[in-house]
Amino acid sequence: MCRRLFFVVSFFLASTASVWSKDLPLNVKVLSAESRQFQGPPLAPPNCNWRDISAYCFSSSPQTYVENTMVVQEPDGKSLEITCTVYNQWSHCVRLPVNQSFQARMGKRGLEIRYMDHHGKMRKQLYEILRQNGDKPS
Repeated sequence: MCRRLFFVVSFFLASTASVWSKDLPLNVKVLSAESRQFQGPPLAPPNCNWRDISAYCFSSSPQTYVENTMVVQEPDGKSLEITCTVYNQWSHCVRLPVNQSFQARMGKRGLEIRYMDHHGKMRKQLYEILRQNGDKPS
């Protein structure tokens, strides 16, 4: 029984790794990275609706958010300007280290990059594409 479970788990992990390698055809290199803070309206808790104006759901003090913007280079030499915003402490949006390469894939809503966080855990983050090759913002 224990051997069978071991083989099933091993097979699952091996197949997951091979799916990731096929699913992420791009390697992108971070050319530059910067962060900036900005003030914005607070995000309403998910259990509030438009009619609820209680202090729990409607706060008047602005929140400080962090926007991470990076320029990455694709293997074919094209460059992309990408961004993501940190809205809370559980956000996976990070400023990636410059001159390092990461696995990525193009999605419908942007560029999804896979990276190792500071705890050694593999993470995925969707970055919005702002510009391609210095073109006007999309």
